[in-house]
Amino acid sequence: MRGFSMFWLIGGAAIVGEFALHSSIGGLDGLAMQMKHASWVGLRFFDLIFPFFIFASGATIPYSILRMKEKGVSNFKIAFKALRRALILSFIGVMYNEWTSHDFANPRLCSVLAQIGISYFICIIIYLVSPRSNRLLASAIGIMLLIAGLQILMPGSSLSEEIYPGNNINSLIDSALLPGRLLNGTFDPEGPLNWISASALCLIGAWTSNQLAPIQERNLRFRRKLILPFVIGVMLILVGLIADSRYSIIKALWTSSFCAVAGGISILFYLALYAIVDVKNIKKPFYLFKVIGSNSLLAYLATRLFGYAQFTNALGGYASRSFSIETNFLVIIFTTFTTFSLLYFLYRKKIFIKV
Repeated sequence: MRGFSMFWLIGGAAIVGEFALHSSIGGLDGLAMQMKHASWVGLRFFDLIFPFFIFASGATIPYSILRMKEKGVSNFKIAFKALRRALILSFIGVMYNEWTSHDFANPRLCSVLAQIGISYFICIIIYLVSPRSNRLLASAIGIMLLIAGLQILMPGSSLSEEIYPGNNINSLIDSALLPGRLLNGTFDPEGPLNWISASALCLIGAWTSNQLAPIQERNLRFRRKLILPFVIGVMLILVGLIADSRYSIIKALWTSSFCAVAGGISILFYLALYAIVDVKNIKKPFYLFKVIGSNSLLAYLATRLFGYAQFTNALGGYASRSFSIETNFLVIIFTTFTTFSLLYFLYRKKIFIKV
């Protein structure tokens, strides 16, 4: 699931989007639109990629903590390790943000990596305090209700596109608390309130793993244990969609309606993967995602570390001048293939870069 998410970020979405835009096949404009974020209100396929990754991070928690407990690692050391990971990811995130601009005098401190690390840390703390499945789900729902209350009930708050993006609690907190540069002027889409929202997705991932962990493969318990996560997933989607009429689905603010729909879809997708890969033992079609997911941090950093963005622009301009190619479609394929080749080499050599 982690590799599936990264595939779209390292080039999958760009390839599909370019193909849909410039293909002679008609009616693909909608597909190209799905490969980009919604401008403000709404939900597209590409908006689900980050929540999928956050969910997958949470899904690893029951297994990783079990391994550490078996080695006699204390709760304090587990929490400290998660905190250290969050801080390191936050630092790398700043370097990622400023890799090309070098604006370290006024850096953007928020990042995708910081949101992953901090939401994971919050989830770890809650899991260590109370690992029971029902309390994990209750904590996730409680966080979503808290965020909804803050975003809806703040005096004068509005989430409408017309007033975007200043008149909401996210902007108030980000402008007041965050030094440095904010991506959207008055707020940052990876700001502190979004870290807390994302922790709800992380907790839902941990809860889902807890539900499936005791399952014995290929017996009737699998179908029985599958029912509750499936029902919860469907209910989350329905609640989020119903709430959307009054409390908009906005990925940039990680509204609770967005978290509910994204969390529900994540559960259903995770269950499908679990049934196919772990229960039915059908693994070969997913090998690509396994390779990418094994070095997901490097996959994310690749476009900045190796200057692929600049390379794409330069080569794309050359192709346009020399061969009358109006898009950088082939260049995107080439850079994506190069990134995957690096990840495949590391996978075969059993080199995994982790924090």
